[in-house]
Amino acid sequence: MLKYPVKLIFFYFIISINQNSIAHEFWIEPEEFHIKNNEVFKANLFVGENFQGSLISFSNKYLKKAFYYSGINKIKKRINGRLGDIPAINIRELENGINIIQIETEMNYVNYKNLLKFELFTRKKGYPEAILQHKENNYPVNFNESYIRYAKSLVTKNGFEGSDIDTDLEIEIIVLDNPFVNTDKNKRILIEYQNNPLIFHQVSITSIIKDQLKIEFFRTNQKGIINYKFKKNHKYLIDSIVLIKGSNKKKDQYAKWHSLWASSTFFIPKQ
Repeated sequence: MLKYPVKLIFFYFIISINQNSIAHEFWIEPEEFHIKNNEVFKANLFVGENFQGSLISFSNKYLKKAFYYSGINKIKKRINGRLGDIPAINIRELENGINIIQIETEMNYVNYKNLLKFELFTRKKGYPEAILQHKENNYPVNFNESYIRYAKSLVTKNGFEGSDIDTDLEIEIIVLDNPFVNTDKNKRILIEYQNNPLIFHQVSITSIIKDQLKIEFFRTNQKGIINYKFKKNHKYLIDSIVLIKGSNKKKDQYAKWHSLWASSTFFIPKQ
């Protein structure tokens, strides 16, 4: 009796991924960003934009890595789950202080039927030159792109001690200054690719309070950093991507391009 519901859940999961692959974010959204004592931490995974999207259930076929780290002593623990779990992330014992939830997906693919969608995507994400390079390389109009997504979320238990840390993702957003304290000051946000700063690179910050949504675009400085002042009672999604040439090999569905997506979410409480 159980095999049919599981198949249906997984079918929904595959449809959700395919329908939301082009130029959409992947992020972690906790039910509560800040918990206390023995509360169970629960978080959903979404693919979409503007804090709206399709729920993604837990699946080892989609999630390559799922860990959480203590922002105080850097303890690393695996996140386990069952196929079809929604919320996808359930952790019974977070560490005290800041915790960093980390997700890395498996390689996935999207097929473009024409160049318009690819051009819109690359321009939006800071790669306006990609469409010209595509044509100069004599790539076809109908082609595949491979992609991997890397998501983090900063959450807390029993206080705001600690900090974000480098969790060694291939592309990663690191909030160098604790965003939950001294909120009247600018905070430094570092963007890394292969453990090196991404200089003069596009970063977007989406914030929301109630129904008021704001999207801002920035360029990192020569150290791969932007400075930003977070506001109380706002939820944030920081994202950035790297676009490189694909392997063009059979094992990667002859992908002409490969994109790496980074995101980080957190909520600044009123305190």
